[in-house]
Amino acid sequence: MSTDLSTPVLLRRIAQLEATVGRLSEDLGSLRLAVTKQGLPAPRTRGVRARAAPANVSTTSTQQGKAGGLAGATARGEAARVQWVKDGLVVPGEQLAQAWGLTRQALAPAADRGEVFAVKIGNRLYYPQAFMGMDRETVATVCRALGDLSSSEKLMFWLRDHGALAGKSVAVALEAGTPVSKVERLASAWARERGAARVAAAA
Repeated sequence: MSTDLSTPVLLRRIAQLEATVGRLSEDLGSLRLAVTKQGLPAPRTRGVRARAAPANVSTTSTQQGKAGGLAGATARGEAARVQWVKDGLVVPGEQLAQAWGLTRQALAPAADRGEVFAVKIGNRLYYPQAFMGMDRETVATVCRALGDLSSSEKLMFWLRDHGALAGKSVAVALEAGTPVSKVERLASAWARERGAARVAAAA
């Protein structure tokens, strides 16, 4: 087997993947908090229990090495996404399209233009449930400001409570009369911050 597996390039790739897993874990925590604030029982997922487990993990888990750990983290990330569907935080494209009076096919060009975004779970695309009660132009303005962040990072922006919005989520703040321009500026700042963190993790 080639010794290239221990090159700095591979090590940087591992660091990038671990940083991504870390962000997903942070995002999962924010999602669980959002669910709790909506009065729903917080789900108990295997991923969360695994993180809370004591340090003396089994030797078998330790011997799996970084590759096994990353594979496990990937599986936990997918499980977390499935939980988003179960908790109603995301909805199928058909449901959003119906709420906006569109065909499901019309959502794809809007996503290409950066006006909406979807998270892929299994073989289907799901959109934030928060979009359902909002007009398309408002959603488009905020989504465009989020730039090229990952769909998970964009979803976190929409779901978490922001201090700059008086501790409210984006949808709640807009419904309460917060100007779209203020949310747009916050989205741009969020995109810059997350983008800088990504660059730092990859360095």
